[in-house]
Amino acid sequence: MSNDPEVKRNYVSVPSGRLSRLINLTGMSAGITGNILFSAANNFFSGKHSNFQDLITSEKNIDRFVRHLSKMRGASMKLGQLLSLEAGDLLSTDALKILSRLRDQAYAMPTSQLRDVLKKSWGVNFMQLFKEFDPYPIAAASIGQVHKCVLKNNDIIAIKVQYPGVKDSIESDIKNLGFLIKSTGILPPQIDLNALLDIAKNQLHEEANYELEAKNLLKFNNLINDKNFEIPFLYKDLCTKNVLTMQYKPGIPIDKIMTHPQDEKNKIFYKLMELLFKEIFDFGYIQTDPNYSNFLYDQKNNKIILIDFGASQKISIEVRNKFKNLLISTWNNNHSKIKKSLLDLGILHDSFPKLIETIFLDLFYEVTYPIREKTIYNFNQADLITKIKSNFQEFLKFQNKLQIPSSDILFIQRKIGGLFLLGKLLKVEIDLNKILKKYISI
Repeated sequence: MSNDPEVKRNYVSVPSGRLSRLINLTGMSAGITGNILFSAANNFFSGKHSNFQDLITSEKNIDRFVRHLSKMRGASMKLGQLLSLEAGDLLSTDALKILSRLRDQAYAMPTSQLRDVLKKSWGVNFMQLFKEFDPYPIAAASIGQVHKCVLKNNDIIAIKVQYPGVKDSIESDIKNLGFLIKSTGILPPQIDLNALLDIAKNQLHEEANYELEAKNLLKFNNLINDKNFEIPFLYKDLCTKNVLTMQYKPGIPIDKIMTHPQDEKNKIFYKLMELLFKEIFDFGYIQTDPNYSNFLYDQKNNKIILIDFGASQKISIEVRNKFKNLLISTWNNNHSKIKKSLLDLGILHDSFPKLIETIFLDLFYEVTYPIREKTIYNFNQADLITKIKSNFQEFLKFQNKLQIPSSDILFIQRKIGGLFLLGKLLKVEIDLNKILKKYISI
């Protein structure tokens, strides 16, 4: 969710009924099909060869895809955000550039729709609470939009307002989205759409529960005792099922520090990695959504602001111990124990064909080389996506035999993977071994 007041948004009502949401998705599908036929006809009459996959994933079609998802919000927009964050180099540069807009902005609810939501939450006289209330949101994302306001006592707060109908439409949206995206074929075959749909559905159910998010925010406020981080204060009396109210904290999404000095980027990312391992091994509780906009950087105070705890989960002692065994095996460069630890976690499985197991282990050894050899970790040098793509046909052959880990393992993997991509984006070089030493029992 972007927290940039310079981002301009258009007002579009959130379609709150299941039928209206289905009609919007069907319109997207029809428009994309029309674009394909029109482009193919133009190519035919001009004597150009038409590559079907190129026509599907053209800039025009991805742009239409993004605009519809932005208007829909909810499951539709969450899927787009996941694609932009996790698909990486599997999409073309132009498509990824367009799709990445979904991490930064969305359409805003019209004032009338916003007022209806707030009346239901706070009563008809809710404006009496405020000295200033800006109806124009400073941020908008898949579940809700955020308003910067001033209370009567001059406290500056951020109010996250959930879009109407989003919570009740998660299951139907995911089902309809899966069908329509497969029908249009707009996504490259390398992308595991079913896995992304499951992640989007599970994450949306958690993020739509504002009461749970409020509890998570308070929990992390108690867990994190680090001057490098800040978590907004929660205004419990102004929180409801559809409204989350907290202290306003200024900052820019963490990926927007790309132009900052490299040394500064390295230090910021180092702190994020420290927090990751504290979450896994010290807290036993982890915020599992690596969306860059969940981490703001306050350059004035040199603080990392943590603002979104909708997707958080407890890590059991058993899972923590399994991850620790993997860490120790990796640190000691013990290949047999690394394999055993990956099997224990369900990341590897006995049913995997030998070739797939070998490819997977080779990828793991490559990504962990700086840990095994105690060297500086250069995230920009790691090129896993290219290697995965080069072995994609092998994965495809055995896809029915491949089993995925349990959901709690998957979410931790996703957080680690998201931070890995951020490190690559920021061209980070840090000594991870300084962090990991604390968790190694030799």
